[in-house]
Amino acid sequence: MTAETDFEFELESFRKEEEVAQQYFFAWLGFRDHAGRSEDVLKLLNETPLLWITTHHALLVASFVALGRIFDQKSKHNVDRLLGAASRHPEIFSRASLGVRKEKSAGIGRTFAVEYAANAYEPTAADFRALRKEIHIQRRIYESRYRDVRDKVFAHKGLSELDDINALLARTNIQEMKAMFSFLYALHEALWELYFNGRKPEIAMRSFELPPQSKTQGNRTLPGEIVAHDAVNFFEGVLETRRANKNPGR
Repeated sequence: MTAETDFEFELESFRKEEEVAQQYFFAWLGFRDHAGRSEDVLKLLNETPLLWITTHHALLVASFVALGRIFDQKSKHNVDRLLGAASRHPEIFSRASLGVRKEKSAGIGRTFAVEYAANAYEPTAADFRALRKEIHIQRRIYESRYRDVRDKVFAHKGLSELDDINALLARTNIQEMKAMFSFLYALHEALWELYFNGRKPEIAMRSFELPPQSKTQGNRTLPGEIVAHDAVNFFEGVLETRRANKNPGR
């Protein structure tokens, strides 16, 4: 495996992991919040309570397990492995390498590819140190408040006393978790843009739009927003069908 294919593999593996983690977390958050806002949805859930209790728990467990795979340095593909694949081989981000990639991937002529790459940003060791510092900040948050929940409550059942479990869960924060997912998405975007478009790697955090609205022009709808939107649409669709069946003449 060449340095380029190694980085591309790690970048794609990371994208899948962070998007899957998004989907689990925001599916959980989407239907949880919608049930809290709608008495009709809450009644619907209470018709089959065991199913939705199981679903609620499974999504939350999956969210923490996926975060663990991303931040755990023993994981086969994690955030450190991704950055390592980038920082060990800065030559893959050179203007010459970018020109070759552009010519192959975009199907454009060699002259245009070279001209495009001529203005590309070539990262320095300082750029990768800055990204590593940002990752370290997020890992400290994960390790201080979320790792024990994953390891001792969800993954290995190290705790059995309800008071101990609740004490761990009380340290977590939904807004903080949303910010972690925003960081992971921004990190992927920064490295993708550096590699494929020659742009300086900067962490551009964006907020998840919840409740999710229609796609905003110029702003990609993220997987977490899509699945939260799907959860809302599912419940509202079921309720609308029931209303129509009760009032067929309307």
